[in-house]
Amino acid sequence: MSENNKAVLEAANAANAAGNYEGFLSFRTDDTQWTFVGDKTLNGKEAVRQYMAETYIEPPKFTVTNLIANR
Repeated sequence: MSENNKAVLEAANAANAAGNYEGFLSFRTDDTQWTFVGDKTLNGKEAVRQYMAETYIEPPKFTVTNLIANR
């Protein structure tokens, strides 16, 4: 993984963990897709924004073990 891709992923995750959802979304394109494996896919930045507003009453707590980026 390039260091630039890693830095972008880390910055986006940090914004999300801090509750800065607009900061997180700034790393996404308007046609983003967010897939929940075995469940659903959110299509578009607005769908992700709505999901976060409804679901993330408090910032999510998560641990990233591996970062995967291929672009």
